[in-house]
Amino acid sequence: MDQQYAKELLKKYRSGTCQPHEQELVENWITFGEFPEFEITEEELKEELGSLSNALPLHKETHLWKRISIAAALAIAVIGATLWHYTQTSNKNVPKASIAKNIIPGKVGATLTLANGKKIKLSDAVNGEIANEVGVSVTKMQNGQLMYQFKSSSKKGATKNAVNTLSTGRGETYILVLPDHSKVWLNAASSITYSTNLVDSKGVRQVQLQGEAYFEVFKDKRHPFIVNTDNQRVEVLGTHFNINSYADEAVTATTLLEGSVKISTAKFSRLLKPNQQALQRKDGNVEIREVNTDDVVAWKDGYFIFEDETLENIMLRVSRWYDVEVDYAKDVDKHKLYGGGVSRYDDVSTVLEILESTKNIHFKIEGRKIMVLK
Repeated sequence: MDQQYAKELLKKYRSGTCQPHEQELVENWITFGEFPEFEITEEELKEELGSLSNALPLHKETHLWKRISIAAALAIAVIGATLWHYTQTSNKNVPKASIAKNIIPGKVGATLTLANGKKIKLSDAVNGEIANEVGVSVTKMQNGQLMYQFKSSSKKGATKNAVNTLSTGRGETYILVLPDHSKVWLNAASSITYSTNLVDSKGVRQVQLQGEAYFEVFKDKRHPFIVNTDNQRVEVLGTHFNINSYADEAVTATTLLEGSVKISTAKFSRLLKPNQQALQRKDGNVEIREVNTDDVVAWKDGYFIFEDETLENIMLRVSRWYDVEVDYAKDVDKHKLYGGGVSRYDDVSTVLEILESTKNIHFKIEGRKIMVLK
């Protein structure tokens, strides 16, 4: 991590002006001892972070043990992260990648498309109300969230077919708060489409998702919450879950953290239990497995976490977040399995250098293209 950027984060944290992902990053330094790479000593940095620890929100302590698995998986030391792989590595010395031309990580940003087709680039919009969709106020919050709220006298009269879409580009992420107070974290290169008053004529809350999102759904037994993707339907009452439904990935993965969800496809219908993940393949077959849910949703907390992931899947995530193209040399095994973790807010060179340390592969950056070489 760039020294000046890390110092600026500390200043912003002190003044209370951090974006959500920046606040999360600093609080992880404090909670887990995950220190960025500084030119100052470890002792000086610990002293600086220690002076901030009294300001750490109390909820961090209650969630500490739940998140210990992330800290362990990351294995972050004073000068950065390590990443390991599960296949036998060669002892050959491989030339270091040509990664001098660095590429910065993604950022908070999205585009809102209103019912009339007007597009609002949220990074350019001022904080405050940016639209009024027939009795529903749409507000860009200071903390990088988009919030929908019914105006006090208009909840019953809100137009049910006023449809909005929030979409993130490659290298963008955003948080959406729906009018029922449900919260959605939208990953890069994703979109979510919804009615501005959320509830349809049948009393059902429905959204359409492309890409990846993490949901915390407000419990409302009278109004089931349904997430539709291109190949499945997920029905919930009130729960926390993650859906990964990118068109360029081999499976759609639905992961349950709390509560229960019902997965329905053309061939399959089943209830998931907490810590279970449903993997739906292109042929419609579904596999249910137990997973570490902290790893699955680490992206929303600012991390890449990989466990038995193919090189191809890892580089797909890298390409979306850093908005780069990835090409492979013919002799590179894209299906080799790796595991480990690194902050999503490090420059791409950090991710590549860690992968490169396995001595199986190296990388070359040409513009916004990453060449994967053996």
